[in-house]
Amino acid sequence: MLAQVKDFVDVGARARELGCRVPVRIALLPGNFSAATDAGAFCYHAATPYVRSAWWSVGLEDEGPEVRGIASSAAHGRNSSGIVGRVPSGIHCPVSVLDLLPAANTESAKVPLAVFFGLSLLDGPAWCLAVALGLASSVLASHPRCVDPRQVGFDAAVQRPGGGCACLEYRGDAYGLVALARDVRGIWAGK
Repeated sequence: MLAQVKDFVDVGARARELGCRVPVRIALLPGNFSAATDAGAFCYHAATPYVRSAWWSVGLEDEGPEVRGIASSAAHGRNSSGIVGRVPSGIHCPVSVLDLLPAANTESAKVPLAVFFGLSLLDGPAWCLAVALGLASSVLASHPRCVDPRQVGFDAAVQRPGGGCACLEYRGDAYGLVALARDVRGIWAGK
């Protein structure tokens, strides 16, 4: 299935409004980011921590909405995948609201996996976008918490060059996510 393009809230402005860290490159967002009344009401897709861990394993840092004032996860002895243990020195593992929530959220089946792709991602290695989508696809296709890999919900909030964000709403087979790279680049090109 093709993705539908819709307008989306300005992710930076919304993050500031909610008192969260403002992502500039790539971030896993709660599926209800635009509608949440506050950061405590965030609801993430069940696969979010597994996508975060997969990204971290290849050097992609999730800049998701971290609530300001929370101590780092390294101080709690927890890395970004939620595994307790010592975080290797020199590696930054941000804590997010998700890391503080119970692993199973009954609402998580109702929200899509949501990812923000900022214009600053263009300044990094060209592989970042494709690898981020590929790893999300792999997790959604193979993880037991995902209901049906042929019917995934995925929202890509893409920062527009002129300001604001577009949302690529994808509903379909998990393996189709990788093709969204073309659509994301089209939005970045002003199309």
